[in-house]
Amino acid sequence: MSFLGRILNRESQHLEGAPLDAVQALPSPSRHDLQVGLASDPGQVRERNEDTCLAWQFVLTHDGEPPAPMGLFIVADGMGGHVLGAQASALATRTAARYVLRHIVLALVSDGSEAADRPPIREVLSASVRLAHQAVLHRCPEAGTTMTMALLLGNSLHIAHVGDSRAYLGQRGQIQLLTRDHSLAARLVDVGQITPEEAAAQRNVLYKALGQGAEIEPDILCHDLLPGQYLLLCCDGLWGQVSDEVMAAIVETAPTPDLACQRLVAEANQHGGEDNISVILAARGWPLPGGEPRMP
Repeated sequence: MSFLGRILNRESQHLEGAPLDAVQALPSPSRHDLQVGLASDPGQVRERNEDTCLAWQFVLTHDGEPPAPMGLFIVADGMGGHVLGAQASALATRTAARYVLRHIVLALVSDGSEAADRPPIREVLSASVRLAHQAVLHRCPEAGTTMTMALLLGNSLHIAHVGDSRAYLGQRGQIQLLTRDHSLAARLVDVGQITPEEAAAQRNVLYKALGQGAEIEPDILCHDLLPGQYLLLCCDGLWGQVSDEVMAAIVETAPTPDLACQRLVAEANQHGGEDNISVILAARGWPLPGGEPRMP
């Protein structure tokens, strides 16, 4: 067993043997804390999971300021066959994550001169997706992948998006889709050519994805993620099988974000599990409080 494993095992044994009132006296998470869950499953039809997910978080405090939650979250849904799709999503995720961590996160823990030279966050996110796109083009030319990436810096949420994976912003009693699907079906709905019900049958045809076309420009979105709210990233294997309302109800009734993700995957599988299913949930405080703050 590793050193870290021995430490965790010793702590677990200590809690198991502690009086019940001592365990209950442990402090509960702050409403400002960031709790993260992740689940990914091949589904009921596909033999291989072509999705790649990344959830990375840390907390920074300095000069007496309160701790600021920070994190980088990515869901990428590979396309192009069992092996090629998985390679494309993994390559794109690694490439984009390395660029963002180097140019934003490392700048936060470097000296003032490096932080001052850091390019704007929008430019870093756009550049990271373009680099991921070029990597897929050159190393997986017969494949492609979606990518929905979210960078949290304190209360500020920055999203880069290509394809039909999705980002939602929610709080108790409300959920809001932030991203726009880059699919032919969504475009036809926008221009009034088909209904949303008709679009469901042809939603898998994308007009924008990493690895498609010579150049690409992601959608860049900025929002707040305040205490009491949550970010949900998922591929179409979840939102294509489970309605937004059911997703929100599962999240709000789960005891932890991790169990919420597991239950969301199980719900998609119960509805057929026709595709790979991946979901990341990042919540500011748990359980979710009711009432304020209101959605913007």
